[in-house]
Amino acid sequence: MRVRSIAAFALVLAACGSGAGPAADTATAAKTGSEPSARRVCDLLDPAEVRAVYSGGEVRLSDYAGPVGDPSFESCYVTIDYGTTTRPPKPFPLMVSMDPVSAEEHLAMLEEDAEEGIGPRTVVPGLGDVAYIAPGLLHVYAGDRVVRIHGGGDDNAVDLAALVVPRLAELAPSPDPGSTQPACDAVTPEAEAVLGEPATGRRDRRTQDELRCEWTAGETVLTATLRGRGDEVGRVWAMDRPGAEVVHVGGLHDNGVYVPSGRVYFWMGHQQVGMLLRQRPHDPGRDRDHLVALADAFAPSLLDVAPRVGPAPTR
Repeated sequence: MRVRSIAAFALVLAACGSGAGPAADTATAAKTGSEPSARRVCDLLDPAEVRAVYSGGEVRLSDYAGPVGDPSFESCYVTIDYGTTTRPPKPFPLMVSMDPVSAEEHLAMLEEDAEEGIGPRTVVPGLGDVAYIAPGLLHVYAGDRVVRIHGGGDDNAVDLAALVVPRLAELAPSPDPGSTQPACDAVTPEAEAVLGEPATGRRDRRTQDELRCEWTAGETVLTATLRGRGDEVGRVWAMDRPGAEVVHVGGLHDNGVYVPSGRVYFWMGHQQVGMLLRQRPHDPGRDRDHLVALADAFAPSLLDVAPRVGPAPTR
């Protein structure tokens, strides 16, 4: 079974809180040159160019290491803030596939999209090898990368993609499968208890904004995403899910939420450093206690390994 990247994205966006989004960060302008010069998807965007696309307003760019799927993506959340209550800021993600996607893999991706009712409504000529607009989605296949923009307005999304596609060669390669981070390695025994068997695949990712750990075994994917600040909207969203329950993590009281779809969101410290655990597929009766135990194993080190704690830098 292929892990559905679109479904994964929907869960991530909901967990971040619709309309709230992750913490803001101003990216530097993308550089040109033969060697990869962009470490993050956000580095492919110049805030001044994005501001021109959206006719002014403050531009905030924030890195997100995901969603994980087939293929997996790295993302830049774009927030446009016009400073008015009539047009509240609403972030949307620009996603770039982490690994090369062959023509055959891309065709299989489109076939699965068609099965889900996702397909082209408007073909966009002159943008990569394949480009189309579906409801709320711009999809581009350029060379061996897939670029997807969820939201942001169809015409504006085309303009953003036109900025990014020529710069894809500047994006540094993603971590090789098997690459790990010490903070993730430290809790691998608890992660494997969730999986029910030793992990057969590992890939971790650390940026200035996030730490993501990934364990896989067979068709099961388990991820942990740590951000330097908690997400109050995401927390409220989680509590509204069917069957959600408050859990106690790391010796604290009522600082976590378990959702039977296979998620635990919890936070530590006055900075509200937050982590989201997700397991797909998830059997609540079998996996719930192990998933909460993984949260407990992470909790003592959360404040030490947070990518960034405190207000986002501004300039």
